[in-house]
Amino acid sequence: MEIKLLALDLDGTVLRTDNTLAPEVRDSIIQAIDSGIEVAVASGRPFSSMPEDVLAIDGIRWVIASNGAAIYQNGVRTHSDTLDEADVLRVLELTKEHDLIWEAFLEGETCTDKRYYDDPIKYGCTEAYVGYVRGSRGCCSDMRGYIRRNRKNLDSIEFVSTDRELRERLWAMLERELPGVYITSSSKNFVELMNATATKANALKRLCGLLDIDIKNTAAAGNADNDADMLALAGFSAAVSNATPACLEAAYAVIPSNDEGGVCELINMLL
Repeated sequence: MEIKLLALDLDGTVLRTDNTLAPEVRDSIIQAIDSGIEVAVASGRPFSSMPEDVLAIDGIRWVIASNGAAIYQNGVRTHSDTLDEADVLRVLELTKEHDLIWEAFLEGETCTDKRYYDDPIKYGCTEAYVGYVRGSRGCCSDMRGYIRRNRKNLDSIEFVSTDRELRERLWAMLERELPGVYITSSSKNFVELMNATATKANALKRLCGLLDIDIKNTAAAGNADNDADMLALAGFSAAVSNATPACLEAAYAVIPSNDEGGVCELINMLL
């Protein structure tokens, strides 16, 4: 098949574990663009925290941000799929007994609990991402209040916990109680909540419509649970070898890890 659109996840896929873009991966992306493939970013990150060295690649016009809650063209937001106000309030009610570390994505920006901002490693962040956390987020001592005040305009909200049993229990409960909310994870300590229609797969379909590209002429790559639906939908898909089981199951092929330039191999296959 002829691939006309390639959607690439960033963290754990395009970016190395140290949160950097390998020169050879950058060169491969440029080669794909020069060959006529539309390359789009498809990330769980809000737009404001997209890596500058990725966005600076000439030819990357489209960004799927916040797990599909927003689409940007040349830095301008062209689509929004925010959480329903009632669902936001219900999440706060259902979790009120738990002292969780919350983050909120609002109009492309991130606000996080001051406790996480002050000591990200305590809550499972790696050394390589500490600078990213502090450089890409504002912070607030009352995140539940922040979420309540901005409940009408939130792209997504998420909580961070190193307690696996608690994460799984709350995930199951929220999924059961909130059919209008899509719940996923881009990293093992995160539980991320968006509008049920705000997924990377749905955003990829919207982008195909905007570009008049058949979904069978798309390819996608990812590493986490929040990429699985996009990989299952795309005409061709690849999971890096360091991907989660759900992501690996959804992919057509497995490529080397993010630290081994797996995206380069994918692009070579496509070309």
